[in-house]
Amino acid sequence: MKTPIKRAFITGLFILTALVSAGYLLGESSSPLPNDVKWVRYSIEYPALCIQTYRAAWQSVKQQAAQLQEDWAVVLDIDETVLDNSRYQEILHEQQKDYPYYWDEWVLREECPPVPGVRAFLDSVRNLGKYAHVVYITNRKQKLEAATLSNLKKTGLWQEGDLLLCRIDRSDTKEIRRQEVINGTGRCEGMGPRRIIALIGDQLADFMEYPPNGKVLDQKEALIASPGWGVSYFVLPNPMYGYWVQGYQ
Repeated sequence: MKTPIKRAFITGLFILTALVSAGYLLGESSSPLPNDVKWVRYSIEYPALCIQTYRAAWQSVKQQAAQLQEDWAVVLDIDETVLDNSRYQEILHEQQKDYPYYWDEWVLREECPPVPGVRAFLDSVRNLGKYAHVVYITNRKQKLEAATLSNLKKTGLWQEGDLLLCRIDRSDTKEIRRQEVINGTGRCEGMGPRRIIALIGDQLADFMEYPPNGKVLDQKEALIASPGWGVSYFVLPNPMYGYWVQGYQ
């Protein structure tokens, strides 16, 4: 016969096991996945929008390239533009953590799938001939370059002759790196100038020099009215994170 103490111990052990299995004692969230992450990971609309954006970008690039007899490039961001990190966002929710928790480790796993539509776009661009070049400009740290390159290769998004420019430090803005591509200077020394005919990303800084101190809010109408959208600027949907979360501060 089980004593009251023994019964209490067994009951407690059962509850403890159930809690661990459910993740309560491991820092895992039991709340529903936020709608922004859920939309990216499981909706039909998200991949449809990505494919739509890349098809529009292809039509513009093809039209522009037909008029050029000089080296030109398409410049793409990495995260949420080329590689899909929505599983990382899911992990943050499960562990009740915020970025940059586990970010470096996540990149080193080299498990990001391609964003829908990007591979078909890149294959088409590369088939346009000797003047065509693909450049990746990302704010991933320089120390993560090897893992990023490996992930791109695994997903079929990298080809010999492509260029990957990671961020050396906080002063190394995307605009600085874009100018190196345009002028053939800095890390692009010896490659010759390349005219950028398309910029593809999910954040404002992927297209233009980032306005400091929240002044972007005052310039919103002018930015939206820019003739670059849909011609040389193509933005991918990303409701999960971005400068907009803090009001572009």
